[in-house]
Amino acid sequence: MAQNVINNFISCMSYMSCMSCFPRPTTLKINRFNFKILRLLGEGGFSYVYLIQDTSNEALYALKKIRCLFGQESVLLAMKEVEAYSLFSPHPNIIQCIDYAILSEGSDPGTKTVYIVLPYFRRGNLQDTINANLINHTEFPGKKLMIIFLGVCRALKAMHQHRSRGTSDKKDNQDTGGLNHSGTHTVEGTNINKAKKEGANKGTDSDSDSEQQKLLTEEEPTLDQEEANLGGLNAYAHRDIKPGNIMIDDDGERPILMDLGSVAPSPITITSRSQALALQDTAAEHSTMPYRAPELFDVRTGSIIDTKVDIWSLGCTLYACLVGKSPFEMRSDETGGSLSICILSGDWRFPDEGAGGKKTKTKAPEIPAINISSSIRNIVRKCLKVEPTERPDIDDLISIVEDIISKFDEDESL
Repeated sequence: MAQNVINNFISCMSYMSCMSCFPRPTTLKINRFNFKILRLLGEGGFSYVYLIQDTSNEALYALKKIRCLFGQESVLLAMKEVEAYSLFSPHPNIIQCIDYAILSEGSDPGTKTVYIVLPYFRRGNLQDTINANLINHTEFPGKKLMIIFLGVCRALKAMHQHRSRGTSDKKDNQDTGGLNHSGTHTVEGTNINKAKKEGANKGTDSDSDSEQQKLLTEEEPTLDQEEANLGGLNAYAHRDIKPGNIMIDDDGERPILMDLGSVAPSPITITSRSQALALQDTAAEHSTMPYRAPELFDVRTGSIIDTKVDIWSLGCTLYACLVGKSPFEMRSDETGGSLSICILSGDWRFPDEGAGGKKTKTKAPEIPAINISSSIRNIVRKCLKVEPTERPDIDDLISIVEDIISKFDEDESL
């Protein structure tokens, strides 16, 4: 009982600490729009996500606040996330940026904070649904799970097969809702009214505008600049696919891939040991460990890191939807072994299976009953190949999933 009181107190203090990031009263002006801070939704590293409300029409949004404590370099990293939203927009399964701003906060003019306004999804993310299933002893209907999984695959197809736009394409994108010089990204179908969109497109305050322009013209290229002169196919990997980064639309069926801060060009050839170690450090910071591909744990000189890292993470995500946690968390808990060693060795199994993936004839009382079709199990197995070249590419995976969906009974409940 005493421990519960202590835990509640610590949680309360953590919440108060996060809310203290904003001056009182808890309102915020982003460009020309005013928002009320309602509550903290989540946090991680140097970023916080809040539920905010437009003071003019009570529409709800999610606000991502990124504190850039390490000067220009951290601001540029945050801006790469902002540009990634525009890079793959519009896509029904990839989250879109509604607005953003770069502000100086506190006494140090070198300390910047990047605010990103995003859509708010009332149903939460896929991890929330997994948690609810565990609590309520329920599970995803097979067809519904495959439809959600297919949507995530299609989002990744847009990234893995991204083609750079020509000059005229970029101009058209700015005219129809891309990132423009005002720093505002208007999105069709959001709750921002037309008058507000028109106001935003007229530009922000001159100080903010010039500051953003300066930040975007520094030596380090942004995502958009990296592909500006390349033309053709310019693939990207998300590198942090997990249930917590897959939002569920209000209809309950459409997944929306979010958190593009980990997005990186693909493939990358590792030409030196220092580059290998740098990539390992980046993966440790931006790629969630239980869903991280083995080649990101031990990056080797001469290796190629490509979009197959996302295929691995998709397999882990599908397994988590079926069982309740990542396959390597499950195995690590069972054996008491290291999570990283389980991943590097590809040591995992379904709860009702023994060594070699064979179903056990007798089942211990603590092993929950699971009802997973062989075709869905095979998707997980194909994705979780330790050797990246043995994993399917995104087109192959989409074809497999579409075939499985077509074989479900038409009257099966979603």
